[in-house]
Amino acid sequence: MGTVDIVPGVSGSTVAVLLGFYERFIAALKNIDISLFRAFWGVVRGRFSRVSREACAEACKLADLPWLINLLLGLATAFVVASFAIPRLMEKYPSVMWGLFFGLVLGSVITPWRQVARWHVSRVAIIAVFALVCYYLMGQHVQAPVAVEYVVADGTKALSALCEEAPCFYTPSDVYAMGANAGLRGAVSGADEVIGAGVSVAVPKAYYLYCILAGFCGICAMLLPGISGSFILLVMGCYYFMLHTGKSFLHGLSQGIVYPSHLLYMICFGVGAILGIALFSRALTYLLKNYRDATLCAIIGILVGCLRAIWPFKSFESGCQVNVLPSQWGEVVPVAIACAVGLGVVVATVVVQSKHSQPSE
Repeated sequence: MGTVDIVPGVSGSTVAVLLGFYERFIAALKNIDISLFRAFWGVVRGRFSRVSREACAEACKLADLPWLINLLLGLATAFVVASFAIPRLMEKYPSVMWGLFFGLVLGSVITPWRQVARWHVSRVAIIAVFALVCYYLMGQHVQAPVAVEYVVADGTKALSALCEEAPCFYTPSDVYAMGANAGLRGAVSGADEVIGAGVSVAVPKAYYLYCILAGFCGICAMLLPGISGSFILLVMGCYYFMLHTGKSFLHGLSQGIVYPSHLLYMICFGVGAILGIALFSRALTYLLKNYRDATLCAIIGILVGCLRAIWPFKSFESGCQVNVLPSQWGEVVPVAIACAVGLGVVVATVVVQSKHSQPSE
């Protein structure tokens, strides 16, 4: 589930449905409430006595906490593995990766579409409204709020290294193309070339409150079958940043270096995720129970409208990242292949899910 949820467009909750533990997953999240924290506090207040420990263990068992912890460990392991692979691919092959994500998200529309029980005009209207609103909100100038920090190079690092230590909100190639870094482009010919001492580099950094919001929205989407939490992070512009931050932090630890800013960003993201679990798991249960078809149609509209944010061909104009048309056919072919692969992955997942859900004879 964790490995799949890292990939934008393929919902980890869809895998939970496929493997038959989605309802248990949502129920376990709902069980994380004040009574569980009281049980933990009772152990401390009881000075770790046998009675208090047994009472806490019973509360954890009733809340299905051991099973949930195992699941979360799997999610964390997937994040660590993916944080080393995906950011590097996005740095080296940005258009191809965006094409892959585009195909994955486009294909993920199939899952909620198949789950709608009854179709009529109002359902189509819901899809159209949510799609148009999201398309408008995404706009052509999809730009996450960032704070630009100017760093003076010391003559020993390349731009890619500076971006890793920041941590940087954009990929090194995007930072290199920023209008504020015209002086940098005059000093070096690429992101991997060592920058001369004294050259000022504009490094975009995320706001901590925005990371909390991203964690909240990402975990809420992850709880929905058919919509990926990673897709929401892509739309919000935080997908590369969070994976890159995690990778840089772990890489620093392997060398005995602790980056406090990286740790703080991850803590903020985690706080948002915890808030999302606490609030949205209850809201989701209510919506799916009472307005299931309408909720699924809203998800379809969001997926379709937000495709504008992950258009594979992008460029920087006036300091903003904008969607553009490919300048030559040679750029289209690899992106189209990547898009087809992403679409095929989702279709294959749906086919397997359909066979799994068919009653045995």
